[in-house]
Amino acid sequence: MKNLYKLEPAVISRIIKENPTTKTLYLKLKKQKDFDFLPGQFMQIGLPGFGEAPMSISSCPLKAKKFFTLSIRSVGRLTQKLNTLKKGELVYVRGPFGNGFPKSGNNLILIAGGCGFFPLKSVYDQYRDDKKKNMQVFWGCRDQKSLSFQRDLKKIKDKHQLNLILEKEKMLGFSDKPGFVTELLQKKELLAEPEVFVCGPDPMYKPVVKVLLAKKIKPKNIYFSLERRMHCGIGICQHCAIGSKYVCRDGPIFDYEFLKQVNYL
Repeated sequence: MKNLYKLEPAVISRIIKENPTTKTLYLKLKKQKDFDFLPGQFMQIGLPGFGEAPMSISSCPLKAKKFFTLSIRSVGRLTQKLNTLKKGELVYVRGPFGNGFPKSGNNLILIAGGCGFFPLKSVYDQYRDDKKKNMQVFWGCRDQKSLSFQRDLKKIKDKHQLNLILEKEKMLGFSDKPGFVTELLQKKELLAEPEVFVCGPDPMYKPVVKVLLAKKIKPKNIYFSLERRMHCGIGICQHCAIGSKYVCRDGPIFDYEFLKQVNYL
């Protein structure tokens, strides 16, 4: 039986500085060719003496046999230490855990708030070269200093429909005035019969749902990624219970109908 608590060493093969507080670590396991994951799943990453924490996988699942990436924002002792590491050093991981976003049909809308684009970037990269796939990306962030993947924004905008807005400032070539992602959703015409994947801070979920339902998006096609204190990753410690389910084991992806049922939305 596989020990789900066993940490595996992963070497840092590349580091990209996304912004002043966030880095993307390219990681490679000893048996990377046996690794696989679904967009939306997460890893537990840790260091001796610093504990561990759940992090969404931000890389393309089609490249999982070569590497995977975790985009890490410095907010505490562990994440600050992780973002001081250099290429060639080791971190310790276990996973992947949880479920992923469902396989999408022809039309897909991705809605992100802040760091919520980390797991949605994995979804986007999975489908970006699919000529049968129509995608819209809606992304709201506090300011340009908080924005990640800036090197990819023009490519996303040119290939698909990127709708970006910043809360504190304008961003030349992307957003005309400051505001929130719900304002973009209200103004834009949405793709017909889409599946909608949403990830961001909890306070954005109810206003986003309100706009989506007003625009006649089918409730059964709306999915959310939730964030909780997920210590074990397998539903044992019970810190992440929501209704009768656990975010780490049964989520972190839940559909709108379940979240409405448990009065989350």
